[in-house]
Amino acid sequence: MSSIDKVQEEYPEQFCSLLEAAYGEGFLSEGGGEAIDALFNGFGLENKRILDIGAGLGGPAAYLAGRHGAIVTGLEINRPMVDESNRRIPEELRDRLSFVYYDDISRLPFAGASFDLAFCKGVLLHLDTAEKNILFGEIFRVLVPGGSFIISDWLSPEHGRWGERMETIARADNLSIVANTEDDYREVIRKAGFTLVSLGDDNARYARYNDHVADTIDDPATRKRLAPLFSPEYIDRQIWEYRLLAEAIREREMLVRKIVCHRPK
Repeated sequence: MSSIDKVQEEYPEQFCSLLEAAYGEGFLSEGGGEAIDALFNGFGLENKRILDIGAGLGGPAAYLAGRHGAIVTGLEINRPMVDESNRRIPEELRDRLSFVYYDDISRLPFAGASFDLAFCKGVLLHLDTAEKNILFGEIFRVLVPGGSFIISDWLSPEHGRWGERMETIARADNLSIVANTEDDYREVIRKAGFTLVSLGDDNARYARYNDHVADTIDDPATRKRLAPLFSPEYIDRQIWEYRLLAEAIREREMLVRKIVCHRPK
């Protein structure tokens, strides 16, 4: 089974309902709008054509279009998510926001030089190095010369191996997560033709985000919202896992990195 097939299986509708309860409507990764603002800090976004790779249920893309005036295309391998994201688009954003299904990372469904910026948040850890090489080459193709690719991802200090806490989380939720290092990323970026601009440490921010997620799920109102879908034991386990994840981040067993790279002109 390919990594893409595994990812499609790992995000069923019911699990996404829990993630939205924890992260906010349309968001399937931590931090909400604050994390998106931090990711794009220093970039002018108004009327920029942005590609969101792994758009999920569209929260980040809608935030960029509504809050920052960007023109955003969300790309997603899960067709029901694409359909739901398009259904949710507010009328006032119909000319700035769209979601597209794809199932082949070797050929993204866009002409060359279609986007000013591309980003990927909390998605690439599901792809192995060979798949990243293919995808990064395609992202390079669809960006304009001078365009930027911004990444937020989970990395490991050790190639091919996660620490005990991360292994525990992956086993508990049957997640396929690839232990790539900073050096792995540098090489993938180089092979695609990008210039690495910066590789920043986001551990403190994401430890705080995950503590907040655990507190949000543990809130009585959230528990009530989730009760028709999940048992109390399952909810308790999710709270425990998010606290364990925050601990793994603080102990630097998992490295959250903001990576900015640039397609040369």
